[in-house]
Amino acid sequence: SSGITAEWPLRPGLKLANENHFNPETCQLLMGLFDVNKDGEIDISEFGAMVRYIRSWRSTYTLHVTNNNHVPGINSTQLYNTLQACGCGVDETMCKVLIKNFDSRNMQALGFDDYMRCCVTVQSLHKAFTHQQSLDGTLRLNLEGLVTMVVESRPRPVQNLTFD
Repeated sequence: SSGITAEWPLRPGLKLANENHFNPETCQLLMGLFDVNKDGEIDISEFGAMVRYIRSWRSTYTLHVTNNNHVPGINSTQLYNTLQACGCGVDETMCKVLIKNFDSRNMQALGFDDYMRCCVTVQSLHKAFTHQQSLDGTLRLNLEGLVTMVVESRPRPVQNLTFD
């Protein structure tokens, strides 16, 4: 077989700038987002779209990142600015919660992998929310509606990556 087969996982093919691999959860999010036809596989076209998407997030990350007390990464203020620029109306308090929950390095700043996982999650939830809201911008949900919105906003896990 030429290219990537089902035995070849996505993770080794996607590397961060420091040559480390993406977190498996980030790979699952990306695969779920880009399996357009929902066949459980990523074809060459879908993979190309995924790479462009990662490059776009990398560009945004690089634009906003500074050295925060010698800890490279995005802090809550920078995350707030990024999410505002993306049209996701979360406040600064929520950005602190996001940093706390997505910071795998425990440094109060998101590395690129954590940043991508955070932004993809927030964007997916934002998209689900705006799809469900009324014309005046409000959303009324019971617990079942909230759980459904959250679950449906998450990309489905994809097991195989193939190039035809």
